[in-house]
Amino acid sequence: METGNLVIMTESPQLVNRARDWIARARSFHYQQLNRHRRVRRFGKTRLTFTTGQAITNWSAFFVAGSTGSAGLPDWAVLGVLLGGFLGGKFLFPVPVSSIASRRGPADVVSKSAMELDSMTPEEIQVYENNMVLKHRLKDPGGLGTAQALQRQRELSCAAEETAGVVTGSLTGLSLVDTRAFSAAAAQHERLKGRWLAYEVDPHLQFDFPAMSDAAFPATAAMIRAMREAEQAKSEGHPANYQSAAAAFGKALTAAEAAAGVPRK
Repeated sequence: METGNLVIMTESPQLVNRARDWIARARSFHYQQLNRHRRVRRFGKTRLTFTTGQAITNWSAFFVAGSTGSAGLPDWAVLGVLLGGFLGGKFLFPVPVSSIASRRGPADVVSKSAMELDSMTPEEIQVYENNMVLKHRLKDPGGLGTAQALQRQRELSCAAEETAGVVTGSLTGLSLVDTRAFSAAAAQHERLKGRWLAYEVDPHLQFDFPAMSDAAFPATAAMIRAMREAEQAKSEGHPANYQSAAAAFGKALTAAEAAAGVPRK
């Protein structure tokens, strides 16, 4: 008997820890869903709002509940299915906090100019559009300029990805302003690489300034490290970091040329 009590006491903390871990994971998942953009819809002319996921979940629960009732199961089972569908929809597909339909969302939303839209990410533009539709009960958001802003962003991001040689889709989450900044950093990066490559392929420059091709030379080694860091920053797709890395590469290249005796132009 004492052995049985010992086993129960030993397993109890483990069960408690597992339950706490499960609850923590559930809360983390729900928090992620709250901060994920999803379109919020209004039921007719009422103040009732819902997400597509909630509508599907509730409708599925209603269908299952109807089948359960037809099968002769008790009323409490039918009510349980309906309640489970309602709460499940609220948990899995909640109204995001970015929506004015959320109690924790913005209290108001104002019109944006084309310039302001270009400084917003695609997700922020979609949030803005949905909030304006909800606030003004718009049937057609075409007059907001959001579709045009998203199109401008898509076209520029595709061109920037192709020019910079980065993975397709890596820049689609950036605003138009940030995409332009990334493109400018990529252009600077390419110019600097071409400038350094001349010391590698031009026989005259190789003979006149051998230190520029010598990785053992401290200034050249520092320049090579800066060049690699710029490549890494480009692959990560953060415009500000990429601009800083490209600028650091330029300074390191200038320092290496000065240390190798390259005349200043």
